[in-house]
Amino acid sequence: MNTKEKILQYLDFKGISQGKFCRKIGVSNGFLSSGKHIGSEKLKAIRDNYVDLNMDWLIYDEGEMISSENVVNEQELVYDKLSNDNKKLIDVLKKESLAETLEVLIKEYISLQKKQGITQSTLADLALDFDKLEERVNAITNKG
Repeated sequence: MNTKEKILQYLDFKGISQGKFCRKIGVSNGFLSSGKHIGSEKLKAIRDNYVDLNMDWLIYDEGEMISSENVVNEQELVYDKLSNDNKKLIDVLKKESLAETLEVLIKEYISLQKKQGITQSTLADLALDFDKLEERVNAITNKG
C-alpha cells in the first residue's frame, strides 16, 4: 500500500472527507488521486494537523495507524487550554451554578474537539479523568 492509499485508509477510519483533509494541509482537492509520492513539506503539514496519525506507519509501514503517544499529548492540550482559561472559568463560577459551569466546560470540550480534531477515544479518556476536573472546579470555587 502506498502512502496516499494509507492516507485514504486513515481518512476513512476517522470519517474525514478528502476535501477537508486537502484544505487543512493546503493542497488541491486532487492531491490524493494524483501521483504516488508526497513531498516532505506535505508530510510536515500532515504531521502537524493530524497528530494521532502514526508517521512511522505512514512512511515506513511500522506500528499501528493511530499513535497512542500523540493521543495522550492531545489530552494534555485540552488540560492546558482549560488551565489557560482559568479567568474565564472563575468568572463563570462566580456568576453561574455548578451545573451551568459544567455545561460551559462540555461546550469547551466540543469546541476543542472541532478545533483540534481530538479523537473520540481521547474524549472517552478525558471522561475518565472527570474527577480531576471536578477537583479543579472545586479548588477554583474555594479561591473565588
